[in-house]
Amino acid sequence: MCGGELCYRDCRLRKLKSLIGEIRRFLLRRLRCQECKKLHTELPDIIQPNRHYESAAIQAVIDGSEDAADCVADNSTLHRWRAEFSEASADISQRLASIQAETSNENVSLKASAEILDKIRAVHAGWLAFVMTLLINNGHKICTRFAFCPHQFRDKVLSTTKNVVEGGRKNVKTIKDTS
Repeated sequence: MCGGELCYRDCRLRKLKSLIGEIRRFLLRRLRCQECKKLHTELPDIIQPNRHYESAAIQAVIDGSEDAADCVADNSTLHRWRAEFSEASADISQRLASIQAETSNENVSLKASAEILDKIRAVHAGWLAFVMTLLINNGHKICTRFAFCPHQFRDKVLSTTKNVVEGGRKNVKTIKDTS
C-alpha cells in the first residue's frame, strides 16, 4: 500500500472452509486507494490471503496438531501447505525482524531474526493469523509460490510449437512472449 486514503468501492462474496469442511460465506469490503487507484480487500484475521481454508485449519496442519487429522483437504493440499511454510519460514522470520527493527529502532542480529518466528509460534495460540496481520499491516506483500514462473519452464514453453487440429486441418501456433 502506498498509504493513500482508502474509499469504499463495493463488496465481494468470499467462501471459507473450516477444518471439518463447513463452508461459511463472508461479504468483504473492497476499498480503492485514491493515490495509486489499486483495490484492497479487507480480510478478517481468520482468512489467509489466497487461501480457501481458514487460518486455524492451515495452522493446525503446519503445526501437526491432532486437529489436523480432521482436516478435509486433499493430502496434496496438506503437503503443499507444509512445504510452502517450510520454504517461506526463513523469509517470514526476516520480515518479522525488519518490523521489529523498525518499531524498536534497534538492530536485530541474524541469529535473533531466525528465532523470531519460533518465539511467536510458542507464545501465540493463533500465531499464523497474528503473523500475517503483522506482515500485511506493515506493508509486506504476501506472495504465493504459484505467482512465480521458473525461467527454465517459461523458456521451454515459449520455444514450444503447438499443433492444433481444428476442423480437420492442422494449424501450427507458436506461443509468443507477450511480456
